[in-house]
Amino acid sequence: MRTSTFVPRSTRQPMGVQSLTRAAMREFVRRHLHVWSFLLGVMLCGLVFGGILSAQIGQTDKLVLGNALEELFTAMKNHSLASGPDLWFQRAIDDGEWVGCIWLFGVSVIGIPFVVATMFYKAFTVGFGIGYTTLQFGWKGAIVSSVGIFLHEVIILFTLFIAAGTAIRFSQRILAQALPMTELTMQFLKYTGTFILCSGGVMLGAFVQAFMVPHLLVHFIR
Repeated sequence: MRTSTFVPRSTRQPMGVQSLTRAAMREFVRRHLHVWSFLLGVMLCGLVFGGILSAQIGQTDKLVLGNALEELFTAMKNHSLASGPDLWFQRAIDDGEWVGCIWLFGVSVIGIPFVVATMFYKAFTVGFGIGYTTLQFGWKGAIVSSVGIFLHEVIILFTLFIAAGTAIRFSQRILAQALPMTELTMQFLKYTGTFILCSGGVMLGAFVQAFMVPHLLVHFIR
């Protein structure tokens, strides 16, 4: 005699919710994968070109940059840097400008090339900074690169990556179809809300740069 197993409805429902969640995540990744892949390629190209160019600069530029870094090392050793809150505010303003530019380019609809150029330039500056400090100062430069640049910039690059992907998708959506004003307003609010969330990444990166990096560098280079 076959005995049927009774499965309560309450235990079956979470599995359905999990399946729907996984399906929604797969669909979300599928719709954004081509944009993410493109932006990742742009950022990698910027990092590589920045690192290559850092080895090609002239002696005059090397002297100027080298003196600036030596002054930074001296200021850290003497604890004469600006206060943490001041550094945090300045860093947050500087990085926030990058996010604001990407938001503006996305709203301008035809700003996709400018979004791409912004990501390339930002990655280029990071690659250049890491490459130069490593080549110029050897082991000390490698420490400065990994601690003083990488810790902060990896957070900012990830934040800008999310912002740039959102901006490109928003521009594509506006260009691909004429949306009624109500739906366009909702899309714009969602778009702006994503950038407001990105400001959290900016503040986190600024916190790392202002309150953590100076102490770590002083510990390693003294």
